[in-house]
Amino acid sequence: MSCEGNCSCKEQPIIHSPSQNTSDDIWDEEEDPKPLQDINRAHYKQGYLDGLVYQQEDSLQQGFDQGFPEGAKLGIQVGKILAVLKLKNEQLFEQAKLELNIVKVLDKKYFDDKLNVISEIPTISKWLDIISEY
Repeated sequence: MSCEGNCSCKEQPIIHSPSQNTSDDIWDEEEDPKPLQDINRAHYKQGYLDGLVYQQEDSLQQGFDQGFPEGAKLGIQVGKILAVLKLKNEQLFEQAKLELNIVKVLDKKYFDDKLNVISEIPTISKWLDIISEY
């Protein structure tokens, strides 16, 4: 018997590859997981960054809380020196402003690893002695 063309033996079989799957099954494992991975990666990254920022802010606040009293004490001393000299001796006032610059007063050589003052700051001591004469 020969085939006359009306039978199904000559039809090409339909083969569905995973990329051509037309299933609407939401649980289909062949779906591209890239968008979900991108979302997970973005959330992970944001959570990591939020944690870093929180830790840095917390550390900064702790450092400020620990260092503020010492810095305030030094600032009060410098302010007192400059106030007395401004009223009593304009020339010394200008010289003191240069020597008591915040960068010089807060030089790291005067502080330990925990930012505690190691000893008296010589420049402040010098100017306190000078204003004691007034």
